[in-house]
Amino acid sequence: FEFEKREQEAPWKDRHNLETRRMPRGNRRTSFLAGHLRPCTVEPGACGCNTPRSQRATLPEVPALSAAPCANDPATGYNWRDVHNDLEAGVYAGTFGWDHAAYWGIAEAKAGVDLKEWYKTRTEAEFYLPEFSGLVDDPKTQVDWDRIATFDPMGMYSHPPTIAACKAKLDIMELKDLPQDGEIVTTTNEIWTSKCAISYAWNIPLLSGRLGLTEDELRQALFKFSQDQRLLDPKVKTYLPAVGGCTIYTFGDARKLKDPKTEVTVRVHDECIGSDVFGSDICSCRPYLIFALREAILCAQRGGVGVVIYFRKEGRSLGEVIKFRVYNARINQEGGDNPEMYFHHTEAIAGIRDARFQTMMPDALNWLGIRRIDLLCSMSNEKYEAIVGAGIKVMQRVDLPEDYIKESMRVELTAKIASGYHSDSIDKDLIANELNQLQGIRHQCHRVYELVKAGKSDFFALDESKLAVAVDATEKEIRQRYPSLKVPSHSRLRHFDPERLQDMLSSWKCDKVESARRLLDLVFVSVLLDAGAGSTWQYVTPGGKVTKSSEGLAEASMDLFLEGVFSTDKALPTRVNSQALKGVTEDVLKRGLQVTMTNQVVGVAGRSKLLRDLAEALDKFPEFFGAEVPRPGNMVDYLLARSKDGEVGLEHIWKVCSEGLYSIWPLQANGVLRGDVWKHEKLLVDGKPGSDLVPYHKLTQWLVYSLIDALGVTLGLKVSGTSNLTGLPEYRNGGLLIDSGVLCLKDQTWKDQTVNVGTQLVVEWRALTVVLLDRIAEDLQKKLGVSAEALPLASVLEGGTWHAGRRIAKALRSDGSAPIKIRLDGTVF
Repeated sequence: FEFEKREQEAPWKDRHNLETRRMPRGNRRTSFLAGHLRPCTVEPGACGCNTPRSQRATLPEVPALSAAPCANDPATGYNWRDVHNDLEAGVYAGTFGWDHAAYWGIAEAKAGVDLKEWYKTRTEAEFYLPEFSGLVDDPKTQVDWDRIATFDPMGMYSHPPTIAACKAKLDIMELKDLPQDGEIVTTTNEIWTSKCAISYAWNIPLLSGRLGLTEDELRQALFKFSQDQRLLDPKVKTYLPAVGGCTIYTFGDARKLKDPKTEVTVRVHDECIGSDVFGSDICSCRPYLIFALREAILCAQRGGVGVVIYFRKEGRSLGEVIKFRVYNARINQEGGDNPEMYFHHTEAIAGIRDARFQTMMPDALNWLGIRRIDLLCSMSNEKYEAIVGAGIKVMQRVDLPEDYIKESMRVELTAKIASGYHSDSIDKDLIANELNQLQGIRHQCHRVYELVKAGKSDFFALDESKLAVAVDATEKEIRQRYPSLKVPSHSRLRHFDPERLQDMLSSWKCDKVESARRLLDLVFVSVLLDAGAGSTWQYVTPGGKVTKSSEGLAEASMDLFLEGVFSTDKALPTRVNSQALKGVTEDVLKRGLQVTMTNQVVGVAGRSKLLRDLAEALDKFPEFFGAEVPRPGNMVDYLLARSKDGEVGLEHIWKVCSEGLYSIWPLQANGVLRGDVWKHEKLLVDGKPGSDLVPYHKLTQWLVYSLIDALGVTLGLKVSGTSNLTGLPEYRNGGLLIDSGVLCLKDQTWKDQTVNVGTQLVVEWRALTVVLLDRIAEDLQKKLGVSAEALPLASVLEGGTWHAGRRIAKALRSDGSAPIKIRLDGTVF
């Protein structure tokens, strides 16, 4: 069929409108479109099934190809546009109707309707879902479409359509506890999704290369299982396999995927109807699907896009009959089901272990224009490698949390992990104890430093010749702020207005110990509220002073403290107790932080939850925080009991803060790690669980630095062993290193994106910050000719690096933001 010039120039989705308008009004759903078709010279064969995976040993003898195999290279150039055109023209092998073709054939015979032609037309009521049409029509989305080998990317507009999308509401019992936002999750706990069904159209030349076969081998293999003679015609390059396709479920507006700053959570899930639909508990498929849906929806509620792609690959594409035979063998074998025999029975019965070919899977992700996945909910290394191989960056992987796993599922999971599946599984209690030790911070950070120094980082290069630039900037700040070079230690107290702080201390008519308790009460809540506020938020004090950032949060926390928001005793408002903290809701905190539609602060929900969780921790540890009226300040009594000659060891303060507050830090998505501890896969040492984990404990260390200062101000109590504390790995100190050129991003486009705190990019940035802050302190001490005792790391942080990082950020960026943008929830930075 020869298209008219007008049609050739029309957008893809408009062609069917031109054709439809040509038809008589009463005959629009008739078979005029049959004129598209070039007659095929061979008879169609029988419907078959998808090719199972097998060793490439002996293939059946079939007629040889009549011409040289096509190659996916510039010489032949058969791409997705050609697939689309051949589908429009009816030039393809395989069966129209895919896995439903036989049913369509019977229905057509009984109804007397040519369904093949009928499905090429559209009714006037049909609708292109804007979320998907607005995404796929954009040239930016189409950049990676030349990778697509398994379907027609423009199938939404083809004749017949091979892609269709609609909106739906999901009603899933396990997700009834999700927060109701009225947009993603309704007030009746239903979940809005936009879903898109895709039927396959395989690009034979391109797919053969991806599967590691010659085109001849692929055609012969497909011919054996379909008996479709058209597969032997080298001019026929598109194949409609008789298999089920896939469905993409998106949460949030899919058009946001065009913005590189959009957070993206992804799960690629292969069908398991026994578990997914009927809840069979021999495998973890439904639990993982539910977990991934939860993460995808929460991502959408944070303003991102969640994507769950459901592939019709029942029983690893071996089918349910084989799967059930395997189940029987596993369950009834001598000794019962066990991980060691898990794959053996599949191979013994099916001849192969798996027939899914995950290298075909990323096409749907490329079609959506996804180039970065912030959170990939998958343990499968095959899926991970296929996604990365498709040019998509995976920033963080998470496996199924323990809470989702029943005992009956452990055989499957243990076998998969043993075969190479990704796992976060560790002895939680043992590893948590090790990770809570201060010494572990520098040790793991140095391992990251050595990795980057050896050129093995995907994100950073190190230029230590520029360290002098960072040292000079720090020296300049110190000399401007403290000309005498007598620099106080890094502390939250520095962020309060000195006059207001002194007035408050002077107003207390109590002994020194109670004054210390009260100041520690304030320090606790103020530090826990001191994560990044965002670049636009500001706070106006009762005196009319406008403050921002950490100083603004400090002033706000002091006003809340003075107002008695954290105390249930109205006669003693300037105290903090657990009962009052339990009542600090998000609304209470918003009022205290002066949050409005135009004055937003980042992570209000996370901060308020942190304070409520603090209340639970205070109740849980009477040894540290008192029994009758649990309060943070009661740790003064615990420390005094362990002091000698006006000095107490850092280990006692660290014990209170690390053990006593451990439960307040949010549990990460994997259900294993808690708080400021993150994974870097390149650190993993075989046989050493936890070797790939990097602890920072930034907020805990910030609290300890501040408590040390408060104890000195009120009691004159000295603390020994403070050199074990590290520099704080946050965006001001880390920003100084990037902005001064010490750390060089290998890909500068990361500066235009926004990433999660758990991504390996941020893990590396923070680890390098810990190591290089030590170097800056050492070089600065040498340059100024002072000892480490006279100018310790805590003073270098206070006098210089933090302020130098802020100053250089403001000089380089109008809003003073960090060089790498991180999504904050109020619990890390």
